[in-house]
Amino acid sequence: MKKYLLLLLVSSLTAVSTFGQTDSDSLKILRLQKEIETLKNFNENLSGSLELTNSALHDLIKDKKVSDETRWLSLRSSIVHSTTIYKKLSDDIINLKSRVTDQDYQGFINSLGSIEGGPLGFSFEEVIIESAKRIGIFETKSKLDRFLEVTNSIIASPIAGGIPFVSQAVFASNSLINVAYSSLMTEKKPDFQKLNRFETELNKYLAYFSALDKANAANQSSNNDRIVLLENLQLELLTKLKKEAPKLGFQIPERNGNETIDAYCNRVLSGFSKDNVENYLIRMERTYRNSRGEINYAGLLQQETNLRYYNNHITSVVELGKRFILYYDNFFEIADNYHVKVLEAIDLANTNGIIKGKKTNGQEETPKQVYERINRNLRDKKSARDNGIKDSINISDLKQKIEKVDEFKVI
Repeated sequence: MKKYLLLLLVSSLTAVSTFGQTDSDSLKILRLQKEIETLKNFNENLSGSLELTNSALHDLIKDKKVSDETRWLSLRSSIVHSTTIYKKLSDDIINLKSRVTDQDYQGFINSLGSIEGGPLGFSFEEVIIESAKRIGIFETKSKLDRFLEVTNSIIASPIAGGIPFVSQAVFASNSLINVAYSSLMTEKKPDFQKLNRFETELNKYLAYFSALDKANAANQSSNNDRIVLLENLQLELLTKLKKEAPKLGFQIPERNGNETIDAYCNRVLSGFSKDNVENYLIRMERTYRNSRGEINYAGLLQQETNLRYYNNHITSVVELGKRFILYYDNFFEIADNYHVKVLEAIDLANTNGIIKGKKTNGQEETPKQVYERINRNLRDKKSARDNGIKDSINISDLKQKIEKVDEFKVI
């Protein structure tokens, strides 16, 4: 029994000792497992960080390549786009120059100043003759006949024909009044009151002719000024093109002796065209392509300094385009003012009662109907002229091309 108890005690102590060791090892294992897990997480984080770093580095390198390529594509687009501004601006200048004077609209206004008969229903030549007869400014028929002969001679004179169209009326009227005054001075009892009545009669017409003449003279002067401004703009465009085109491999030909500036501009820009410039830049790209088909955009941008220089000076052609837009707007402003002045002259004719009824298309018109038809015709002809210019030039297209320059800025 004692042996049994002794054995039981020894067994218990051994078990306790074994249990204590087992518990200690378990704790070590748990701690080790935690350390392993921590290390594993650290390695995973480190691996993830390295992966992110490698990815970021790859993206950075990739972005650098994209940046060089993007810069080149932007530069190329900017250069190619500039050629469309050159062409558009040149075409618009030529177009506006050719339309400064519209034959239909201006021709109708010129007909309003005819002294032989015009849209207002009277002939100034007939007015002079009829007024002289009705007022009876001369004592004898022979003097009247002589005056009428002089009237016909003055109106048919090459001198009068060489004067601006409307001014013929003023020239003829002043000449005839001087002739009538001189003739009256030879009479025994000159009736100057009749001469004053004759002059007053003519002055109702002269007021109209003078107003029309003033409007036409101002318009002709402004037309001449506009053509000079437009041609100067053409010359500036050509000068710039001669300076810039060689940077893109184009030499501008010289102007032929008998070549108009419009024809010369068309010939030059047929060579310096969007397609030709684009092909030139594509050929340049190929010289920077390696055996793997990759383009060295960085080298292309760095070495082709002429392209960067050309691009940096594109804004100067933009300024020429903006100046043309000012000329274009000014054209319509002056044209509107001219139209108003012509209408004022017609209003004066209506106020002075010199518009006559006439037969038009087989129907008799009253003076009021003639007046209204003249105003309507003027409005319609001007509208057709203005719309024709706006449709052919399309100034909005030029403005859009200018605005696009900012979209292609190269950093």
